Amino acid sequence: MPILTYAGHTLTWNEYSSGDHTFIFINGYSGSRRIWRYELELLESLGRCITLDLPGHYPAKVPANFDRLSQEQLIELETYATKHIVGDGQVTLIGHSTGGLAALGVAANLPEQVNRVICIDPVVWGPLTGLIGFAHQLLGRGLYQVFRVLWGITQTTPSTFMMGLSFYVCNRMTLWRNERAWNICRYSYPWYRRHNMRNLAMVVNMLAVCDIRLLLSTVTMPVLVMTGDRDPVVPPTQAYWLADHLPDATLHVFEKTGHLPHIEQYLEWERVAVDWLAAHPV
Repeated sequence: MPILTYAGHTLTWNEYSSGDHTFIFINGYSGSRRIWRYELELLESLGRCITLDLPGHYPAKVPANFDRLSQEQLIELETYATKHIVGDGQVTLIGHSTGGLAALGVAANLPEQVNRVICIDPVVWGPLTGLIGFAHQLLGRGLYQVFRVLWGITQTTPSTFMMGLSFYVCNRMTLWRNERAWNICRYSYPWYRRHNMRNLAMVVNMLAVCDIRLLLSTVTMPVLVMTGDRDPVVPPTQAYWLADHLPDATLHVFEKTGHLPHIEQYLEWERVAVDWLAAHPV
């Protein structure tokens, strides 16, 4: 597992396949690089597939006494890591939620190297709604210990982790019957339980005030924007804004779907992603 240190932060990544073109996957808040298990299987034949840490998420580490993560720091870290991984090469970025924010930020910083971006329910501005909106309120009122206890419960077993995921979807009963969701949950749980709650709280605080709209003027490459029409965390209006303001954006809306369309509607997700990549070759 390669390790990179920059500005006191440590980021790691894994490489799963080889090829002339690089795909970098960036997970969302409270996720980990392990969530991309099935997406890697889908796309590994297309090139070199890399999963990259989101700052503050295990196994990434923050500097000692670090107490605030800004939008600028997150994007700078992910940009540096992307540049380190691809060198002078070309890359397609795939990001979910906060990872979508990071992917768009990296694309804005490296427009000559980022060929394509796939954003799944990307965060464009804060504050967010639903469970993350509740976390905004807790931390904004100085109730970190309540946040720590509530989120800590989801770290106790794979089943409580799955319970936490259920707040991100449209239909909770369907999620509990989704075998793919359970496989992802069991596979990623060993890393999820090792997330540091103070680090997660820093990311939540960053999401409350983030806004990348002014950064996106250089994002002229093809962008596939995906959103669930019933996303309880990132309002679909943010995806619509991207579709309206990016010059080469394609919007796909998943019906009766929440914040995890690549899990809730994975067959549709796979079809749309593969068709879009084929229509926008590097």
